[in-house]
Parts: sequence; C-alpha cells; structure tokens
Amino acid sequence: MTTEIVSWNIQAAKGVDGVTSSKRIADDIKAFADADVICLQEVLRTADDDQVHDIAGFFPDHEMYFGSAINRAHPSGRLEFGNMILTRLTVLQAAHHKLPEPSEPEAKNMPRQAIELILQYNNEPLRVVTTHLEYFAIQQRTAQVHYLAQHHMECMQRFIHPPPSGGTEQFESIPETALSIYAGDFNLTVDSDDYKHLTSDTEVSALEDCWRLIHGEKPHDPTCGIFDHVQWEEGSHCRDFFFASADMSARVSDMVVQMETAASDHQPIKIVVD
Repeated sequence: MTTEIVSWNIQAAKGVDGVTSSKRIADDIKAFADADVICLQEVLRTADDDQVHDIAGFFPDHEMYFGSAINRAHPSGRLEFGNMILTRLTVLQAAHHKLPEPSEPEAKNMPRQAIELILQYNNEPLRVVTTHLEYFAIQQRTAQVHYLAQHHMECMQRFIHPPPSGGTEQFESIPETALSIYAGDFNLTVDSDDYKHLTSDTEVSALEDCWRLIHGEKPHDPTCGIFDHVQWEEGSHCRDFFFASADMSARVSDMVVQMETAASDHQPIKIVVD
C-alpha cells in the first residue's frame, strides 16, 4: 500500500492575490494528492478566522493535530499561529516541541514549534515531524536545525537500545521506530551549512533529502518565489523539504513540487512512500 504525504506553508491561507481562503488551500491539496498525511505550516487561528477548524472541516476523514508556536492575547480573544497535521493513519503517539530560541537581539524573529506524530503505517510505526524554522534570526535557525538533528539521533538510539517493556496506561512503552519523515518549511537552502548538518552523518544515521533520493543531482524545483516577487526578491528557489531516515529512504518512491498554485507564497510538496 502506498502512502501520500503533502507538506505546505500556507501563509495563513493568504494567496499572492491578497485573498485569504482556507477552502482554496483545501481544494488545491485535494487536486494535488489523495493525501493520507497533510503537514501544514503558518496556520492561523483567531476568533474571526479559525483556519484550524475550517481546514480540518474540509478533510473529515482525517484526524487533526495543531501546535501553536504563538498563542497570545488578541482583541478577539486569542491569536494562535503554528503547524498542523491532518492524518488518516492511526496516531499512536503525539508530541509537541518548542524549538530553541536563543537571544538574537539584532534580528527580528518569532517562536518556532514542531509537531511529532508516530503513526500506524503498514503495520509499522512511522514518525512524521513537521516544522517551520526561523527565517530572519540565523543563529536561532541553526540552533533549531541542531535540535532536530539531535532529536533524530536520540530517536534512532532509542530504537536500537529500547527501554524495558511493560507497564500499563501512562506507563506503557511508547512505540519506537527507525522510520522517520521530517517535513516543512526549513527556511534553509541546499548550499547552506544548516542543510549540510541535517544531512551529514550522525552517530547512527543521517537524514536524507527526499528530492535527492528521486531526482539525484537535478536542481530542486522551487518551492517559493515563483509568483510572489515582493517577499522573494531573490526569485524562485527551494526552502521546503522532506527528509527521510536511512531506513525510510528506500521506501520513498516519488517526490513532486506543485508549481502552479498561487494560493500561498510557497508551493505544496508531496512524497509517495511504499
């Protein structure tokens, strides 16, 4: 059985035309893929525009998990902004990670977060993590990249050397796995030290860029700047990725960027896994 996973920074559902539409986001996802797992970044929730509720409503067969990187007082009540995963697969475990935010007073920045789900996939556990890393504060982004690399290494070590089994209820062991996918807007480029750190060897295994698994050395298709030339003066380029653990990499059978939609300043991306 194949599984399709989509990732998209939806820019709070605001298109390059200035129109905000959660329905357009959902329609574009459905036209792009029959997605079993949907990873979204820059999802906004306020009393006036609850994109979490609205987008989840367009995918009634999926279970929804939302993680706020920002959750603050707002004239309408609360303003929440973060990441979201919708999944048809059974969720065995869910976790939320606040990513490092070291002081960097010379650069504007915002809090960052990652959602981690362990899913039931072809009778095996599969870890899916989605995130949106810092753009302006370079030191913060590097710290966040190191956090994710360390997280991957610790997960692999727990898989190789699992804790004692046993216990019930909250003391029951959480399933571990060597199968992992990290998806999202990493706000890094393929020639950066941050990219090299994520894809370099660790003590147990490196994460692998799914684009490279399918397309080799062909330049990455652009994932931002295709239509929005105001925010992206440098033009079209790639900032959105899927990374797979070594054991998962052999199961990635396709990787595609949808380059037609202008419903966000980023493009949706998709992998197919067997």
